Amino acid sequence: MNYLWEVYLKARQQGSDENRLRFTMAKEYSPYMEVSCPLLNQDRVEPGETVEVNPYYRFYDIFKDLCHPEMQEYTKLRESVTSLVLHQLAANDAVSGMTREEYYKKLLYQDLVSGAYGEAARETAGMFTRQERETVLSGLLRQYQTGSSLDIFKDMMEALVPDNIVYQSNENFHEIFVYVGGRKTGKSEARMKFLVQMFVDLPYHVDIYYEHHFGIIGVEETMRTGEITLC
Repeated sequence: MNYLWEVYLKARQQGSDENRLRFTMAKEYSPYMEVSCPLLNQDRVEPGETVEVNPYYRFYDIFKDLCHPEMQEYTKLRESVTSLVLHQLAANDAVSGMTREEYYKKLLYQDLVSGAYGEAARETAGMFTRQERETVLSGLLRQYQTGSSLDIFKDMMEALVPDNIVYQSNENFHEIFVYVGGRKTGKSEARMKFLVQMFVDLPYHVDIYYEHHFGIIGVEETMRTGEITLC
C-alpha cells in the first residue's frame, strides 16, 4: 500500500471502520512513497491502526506549516488536525474514482441503514457480508432501472441463498413457492424476509419451506416419507 486511498479502501474491503484509523506524520519516510508501512508488502490494515504518512508527497501546500519540524506548540492539537485532514483527503480520493453506479449504490445503502425501508430491513442489512451487500445493492439498482421482476428475485436467491429452488404455481400465477435447503434459523429467516420485501412486488405471495422439500406429485425425489413438507 503506497497511497492514502489504498489504506482507506483496504480497511473498507476488510469490513473495518475506516474512521477508526489514525493518520499521523511519519517520523521517517521515503520521498517516493506516501504511506510509510512497517512492511513494504503489507496488505492488511488492523482496526484502529495508526498509519504513518508522508504528507508532503502530494499535499505539501496543505501541510508545509502545520507539520513543520520546528513547530513545538500545540502538539496534540496539530496531531489531531493532521489526522482529521488526512481522513478527509483519503475520503476525497476514494470518491474521486467512484463510478455513477457505485455512487447510486452508496445512496441506496445510506437509505437502508437510516431506516428508509423499515426497521426490519435496516437490522437485516447488517447480516450481509460486504460482498453480499454489493450484490443486494446491484439488484436494487437494477430494479429501479428496469422495474420489479421475479427474474431479479431469482438472481438474488441464486447469489445469496445456497441450495434453493423457486417455483411459480401453475394454478395461481401470483403464488410463489421457495425451497431453501438449509435449516430455518433466526438469521436465515430474517434474510429471506428481507429479500422478499425488497424484490417481490405486489400482488405476489411467497411461501418459504426450509430443509424439507414440499411434495410434488409425479416427482419421486420430493415424495419420500418423512422428508416432505405439506403445502
